[in-house]
Amino acid sequence: MKKKKKNLFFPLIIIILFIFIFYFINFKRKYELKIFINKINNYINVEEFYIYGTHLNIKINNKLEKPILILKSSYNEIKYELVLDNDNYILSSKLNEGIDLEKLDNDRYYIIIKDNDKYYNLVNNTNYNNLTYYSISDKKIDLNFNENMILNIEDYKTPSDIYDIVIDAGHGGIDSGATSFGYNESTLTLEYSKSIKKYLEKLGYKVKLTREDDTYLKPYGTNSRTSIPYEVKAKYLFSIHFNSSESYISNNGFEIYIPNNINYDLANSLVNKIKSIGINTSTNTSFKVNDGIYLRNLSKTDINNMKNEAIKNGYEMYNADTSTPYLYMIRETGGFMTKAYIDGRNTKYDKNNYYNSNIGSESYLLELGYINNKNDINFIINNKDNYSKVIAYGIDEYIKNT
Repeated sequence: MKKKKKNLFFPLIIIILFIFIFYFINFKRKYELKIFINKINNYINVEEFYIYGTHLNIKINNKLEKPILILKSSYNEIKYELVLDNDNYILSSKLNEGIDLEKLDNDRYYIIIKDNDKYYNLVNNTNYNNLTYYSISDKKIDLNFNENMILNIEDYKTPSDIYDIVIDAGHGGIDSGATSFGYNESTLTLEYSKSIKKYLEKLGYKVKLTREDDTYLKPYGTNSRTSIPYEVKAKYLFSIHFNSSESYISNNGFEIYIPNNINYDLANSLVNKIKSIGINTSTNTSFKVNDGIYLRNLSKTDINNMKNEAIKNGYEMYNADTSTPYLYMIRETGGFMTKAYIDGRNTKYDKNNYYNSNIGSESYLLELGYINNKNDINFIINNKDNYSKVIAYGIDEYIKNT
């Protein structure tokens, strides 16, 4: 008995029909969105936009009442409340908040403002052009200003020279850092940086070290300690150090230094993880803002010294104040957002070629204990593997929960 041939005609027609309907709906949605955008005849200036770490922040001039920023695509509409910041509206006054670029789906989003029942297109009123961001999850995000402000997000195999995280091993070469009990800081920072890198890579991150051997790195200029995070487009930077105190001070424990104007979520994640393995937060109270967390800005004395040096050497004083970070690895790796200022006017230093960048790394400096405290150095030497692991896990926990 012959088998009856299956009739494939009808299922094929159904498949073709579904494909047609899908593309028709997609075309219709895009067309309707374009019509909607083109009907917006109101415009408002973007006074500032930047990417700090993984977050995009946008500041607009204050002509509105209760503005909402909207990412609008053919299928999605995501709303963000704007907050008043001095004379402008901004997504967040915290540098590491705003639009989390890691959480957006592939799409083409128009960025518009709604205030009451009125819509506004955004006009670039800054000195900055389009931006490209490479995500941790292998996506490329282009921020473009043409007739409109647009975010275009697509899957993209990240180039090999672009990294998620930079680990900076403090000191090196002729700069040994602090020395005590037969150990020097530059050796320990390199050992720990390599170990933290190993655990972060196991968690799936691309990690770059500023140095991989006992080498001196200049702080500024091409191929410098501060230029590497920009060059590899890192989202995060962690500078590893070990503390030391004067002989008459018995400080001990670890300290995490943060930039000005950020939330403490990542720092808290690190503090909690590190405390869990048995080393205490620092007994140092100077610049302390939370348990284990420290914020050091330039003091009035620092600024007066800078003014005197500028007068002595015949250059204009830097644009710095008491909200400017003191630690250069935090200040100079975050672009204008962290008030980087090494622009070449003081010939004592090479120029930070990225001092005025509007894309920068979310940067932290970790003092992992006091090298001249017997209990701390014993813990540091005997617990390198576990210490490095919990630092990597603290970073990972924050990134995945943001």
